Amino acid sequence: MDTFARRAAIIGASVMVSFSAIFFRLSDSPPMVMVFYRMLFASAIILPLAVWKDGRNLLRMDRYDLVMSVLSGIVFAVHLAAYFGSLEHISIASCLVLTDTAVFFVAFFMAALFRERISAKGWGIMALTFGGCVIIALGDSDLRGGLLGDSLALLSSVLFAVYAIIGRRVRGHVSTLSYTAVLYVSAAVTSLIIAAVSDAGSLACGTNDLMMGIGLAVFCTILGHTVYNWGLKYEKAAFVAVTTLLEPVFGTLLGLIVFTEVPTALVVVGSVIVLAGVYLFSVNSEPDPA
Repeated sequence: MDTFARRAAIIGASVMVSFSAIFFRLSDSPPMVMVFYRMLFASAIILPLAVWKDGRNLLRMDRYDLVMSVLSGIVFAVHLAAYFGSLEHISIASCLVLTDTAVFFVAFFMAALFRERISAKGWGIMALTFGGCVIIALGDSDLRGGLLGDSLALLSSVLFAVYAIIGRRVRGHVSTLSYTAVLYVSAAVTSLIIAAVSDAGSLACGTNDLMMGIGLAVFCTILGHTVYNWGLKYEKAAFVAVTTLLEPVFGTLLGLIVFTEVPTALVVVGSVIVLAGVYLFSVNSEPDPA
């Protein structure tokens, strides 16, 4: 697959992930319960496929890769719980904007810990892109008074950065199917334990929430995060993270359609800047060799 097609697939994954806020808002269960059903259904899809298509490599994962993949699943589960939790207090646009500051945490950690080079132009483009996100936040009236929601969204951002970096290191020599199988099962078990300890009765949700869980699993996880993890082998983690900045654009549009959350002029302006930033970063960053 050439660079254009690969990057188009990663950007397409951002569109899929944008639906997560909608599916969660349409559910009635607590955040960790929805994380559990999301990861349960995702595991039910990916694990049999991994055993069938990549069973030999799955069984041959060494201890380091296995431990890191499990750790990634734990981090991913808590990231999703913090993200869903923030949606209970602030708007979709605000939540996605703050969560997507992960691009800066990723870039900083990769540069500081692994010496992954990002050019001065790349840093400038990321700053421009984040500026668009800030404009979106300023145009969102629901942002005020949402200190808890803001804090959860920022926590989600840091956790996503850690998750992306772990994936970047492991995916260099572990297949997408093997890595995501361990990742999703680990996330499902983590969310089940936390949900059961906090309120076991909340796991007994209705048909609607189960359907939302399936939607989260298929669209947001399999077609979203699985593609992210696939892309981590070929693209810098910072590029994968910066493409997630498309989520506020699509998320705001979906919020308008489903919940009539009308974006202000500032949100529209910010969205244009974000799209421009993603494009500029894409054409000005060189992918790692496959």
